[in-house]
Amino acid sequence: MKKKIIYLLLSCTLAQGFVACDNVDFGDTNENLNGPSVVYPAGLMSGAMMSFATTTGRSNLLVPTLLVQYQSQVTYTDEMLYAEAPYSWAEYYNNMLNSLNLVIKYNQNEENHSPELLAQGAYENQIGVAMIMKAIIMKRVTDTWGDVPYTEAFKGLENLTPEYDKQEDIYKSLISELKAGRDMLDATKAAPIGDVIYNGNVNNWKKLANSVLLQMTLQLSKKYPSPTGFAATEFKAALQDGNGVIDEVAEEAWFTYDKNPAFNNPFTANRAADYFLSGEFVDAMQGDAPETSLNPTSNHTPDGRLAIFAVNTTREGVPYGFSDASGSGKNQMNKNYFWNTLASLPLMTASYTYLNRAEGAALGWTAEVAETMLQNGIVLSFETLEVHALPSAMRITNSTKEAEIAKVSAVSEKGPAYAAARVADAATVSGGILQVIGEEKWKSLFPQGFDAWAEWRRTGYPVLTPAEDAVNSGAIPTRYLYPIEESTVNGTNIKTGIGTLSPADDKNDSKVWWDQ
Repeated sequence: MKKKIIYLLLSCTLAQGFVACDNVDFGDTNENLNGPSVVYPAGLMSGAMMSFATTTGRSNLLVPTLLVQYQSQVTYTDEMLYAEAPYSWAEYYNNMLNSLNLVIKYNQNEENHSPELLAQGAYENQIGVAMIMKAIIMKRVTDTWGDVPYTEAFKGLENLTPEYDKQEDIYKSLISELKAGRDMLDATKAAPIGDVIYNGNVNNWKKLANSVLLQMTLQLSKKYPSPTGFAATEFKAALQDGNGVIDEVAEEAWFTYDKNPAFNNPFTANRAADYFLSGEFVDAMQGDAPETSLNPTSNHTPDGRLAIFAVNTTREGVPYGFSDASGSGKNQMNKNYFWNTLASLPLMTASYTYLNRAEGAALGWTAEVAETMLQNGIVLSFETLEVHALPSAMRITNSTKEAEIAKVSAVSEKGPAYAAARVADAATVSGGILQVIGEEKWKSLFPQGFDAWAEWRRTGYPVLTPAEDAVNSGAIPTRYLYPIEESTVNGTNIKTGIGTLSPADDKNDSKVWWDQ
């Protein structure tokens, strides 16, 4: 008999009107006489999605917003000044990836097929959605740390010292899994009820998979720059796939939070008084002259999105990177649209997808017109605020609904003119259209710190100046240090992960494989 392994998994969620708290028993095991031993995939799936949507704290949410200079810290400035500190990945592996892996494995086992399981969605639809979501989360993990456990990461007590997979291998596996998950989805069969993003709309999941493929393949552009290389080939295949990509605001993936404390916007769990919009970000949005301001971009046109991003369009931000920074009278993230328990947050937008298409075209990977894709990407960034951000703000704001609607509508109307100005900039700036695309990704992704940080590390845009009072080597961090428990529990394997960094040191200024 195999070693008995019982996973006790707690997945408590109100999504789809159920609560699931289950013991999970795999392998050749004795019957669990003390409680249920059947996996409830819908609860595991929704629990993993909700964990990803609500993961919070400094390392899991706020640090990347500091590294890309969306925000500045005051009072407690360690992260803004690049303190060398190991960060845990336990929440990703334990609360998200392991649950999604169980959904996949349980549905793949025909012995588990039953009317009760089918009531939670067709087997292939449960697997497909779980595979796509797992790839999205795993991308964040490897982007953040570098080489990490993957193929041996989900064996539980059977293997407490999993080997580290090379980041290149992880990326290629994730690309294959995204395609497999997408192609498995079948809209003619029962939708997965554990889906808290698209509510079971598998056609939108197919589009999401393809948009993530565009993002993921572009992340490899340093390693595979050729228009005929691996990354470009996979990019074009995703773009040409008959299921389409996210190219309309209505197809976007957003997390819509509610009053249940288990599913609140993650920013609100943190002390807002310690975080202010950076002077660099505010100056870039105001279109201040780069030569005489903190603006790190080539933009010199006022950006109407600041009215949604910030508390006030005229307040200045806090200059980034100083240990004695003060937030007195300075600008902060808008409480109605971002830093509020009910404020929705994006996972993947049409704007970002078009900006990735713009970059693919500029790199020669496709025959699309880069300027057109750039124009569309910017305009859609304005439009999505009206469609997705406004509804959540309407549940929050103390101002009249009419005034809020008028404000957001006015912002949306400014999109085309601003986009035209930025397309014109692309013909004159030193970095050409790739520079403007990178700068506009930085704005469009706000406040998605992890994605913005991955983009900045790869493209170098916008051109950010490291913190003046940095306590590390003086460079903006390009990764997290491995979790401290890895050095004590998995010492042999962590050394192989460190060995592929450049330089081969577990430091926050070492570079991961795709950044070398």
